[in-house]
Amino acid sequence: MKHTLDINKELNYEVVVCGGGLTGFAAAVTAARSGKRTLLIEKNGCMGGVATSGMVCSLLGGMDYIDGKYYFVTGGLFKELYYDLRKNNECVNIYGINRNRSPHAWYPGLAEAIIFDNEAMKRILDAKAVEAGVHLLYFTYIHDVSMSADTIDYIVAANKDGNTAIKGRVFIDCTGDADIAAMAGNSYSKGRDEDNLMTPATLIMNLENVDTENLLEYIEKNNSPRFRGKILELREKGIWNFDIEIFISMLLNRPGYHMANTIRQVGVDGIDANSLTMGMIEGRIDNKKLYDILVEYFPAYSNSKIVNTGETIGIRETRRIKGKFVLKLSELLEGANFNDIIALSSYCFDLPDPRKPSLQPLEGKSIKNRYTEIPFRTMLPDKTKNLIVAGRSISVEREVLGPIRVMGPCIGMGQAAGKAASILPIENNSSFSEINIEELKSSLEHINCIVDAAKIQEVLKI
Repeated sequence: MKHTLDINKELNYEVVVCGGGLTGFAAAVTAARSGKRTLLIEKNGCMGGVATSGMVCSLLGGMDYIDGKYYFVTGGLFKELYYDLRKNNECVNIYGINRNRSPHAWYPGLAEAIIFDNEAMKRILDAKAVEAGVHLLYFTYIHDVSMSADTIDYIVAANKDGNTAIKGRVFIDCTGDADIAAMAGNSYSKGRDEDNLMTPATLIMNLENVDTENLLEYIEKNNSPRFRGKILELREKGIWNFDIEIFISMLLNRPGYHMANTIRQVGVDGIDANSLTMGMIEGRIDNKKLYDILVEYFPAYSNSKIVNTGETIGIRETRRIKGKFVLKLSELLEGANFNDIIALSSYCFDLPDPRKPSLQPLEGKSIKNRYTEIPFRTMLPDKTKNLIVAGRSISVEREVLGPIRVMGPCIGMGQAAGKAASILPIENNSSFSEINIEELKSSLEHINCIVDAAKIQEVLKI
């Protein structure tokens, strides 16, 4: 079936950022602060993506703890967000966390995060983008691209204005799903090579009136931060029928207010509209079932109430572009050296098996270097010159997704993309592959980003 669409409006920008999660936020603000006329397009009514609309109010992968001190592994805007949130006590003071008894993170490594107030984060993201001069378009979907050979001329987006043709000198794909790269005909992979299956999704649930002290006492008494013994007991009685065999709950930024990051939704396809729809419907059902079990069998939750579930489902994996360079798991394990590192991650290998959500195939493996180092080349699609990709859909082997898919490194990649867009030569047919790497890295360091593991920055006590 063919259908011709009318274009109701035309817009023209130097930099067009597609997707307003934290990656897109970082890309757009960085480009705009560099003096570029920048547009950010987002399908929801706020920036932040999974962090805000998905309610994952814990930014991982951007901090480390060494000899009694915390350090930023992701600088720039990640660092700004922490200090801005701290000004009004809108995120947890990281130095106030007891790493050996923390309801914010049952394992010490998970304490190295920005645990924040959701509404505050939305306001801060808006304010920073507006102050930088970013033009924002919320409630807007991109559904087509127009190409001239290996260059995107414009994208077509739909919203209440109808269909809008948006021209740009360069485009940054921060959709998380490599949507623009795929529309433009670039190569990509999806899920596991053998069957294309992807790691399970999660719809987050927030609860209030949780007895946090009771929860801590149970965990200490039973040495079970994930409640495996309790869940096995409930499974044997036919009460716990979820695919996952662990319970994950963490205190957020006010007393008794917990995020339940527990249900694992096997088979949800993040680039299939019907699958996403059913994921939301079934996610709400599963979270209510989980809540009923918690109230009856977990004393800390006996008086708790559901506050809400996410406005969007948390997708951990969809497409990954297949660029001319693909970052391999073996390179991380062996400590390969790269001269084009633009971001770091302190996070672990966390990518559950597609069919067995409690199984971490790479559990126990560790990389040779302290941090996962992300080369600029992973952000370059194989065919489109004026397109760069940032976030979890970059060119890596699937196993590498674990440490790079979380929000700290995604902010770092977003800033690298935004800065690359600002220094790309203005001549027609300029390609992101022609970027001067030393100039890019120097420009990133100039705005306080961290591209060298030897230059991590101490977190101040405020």
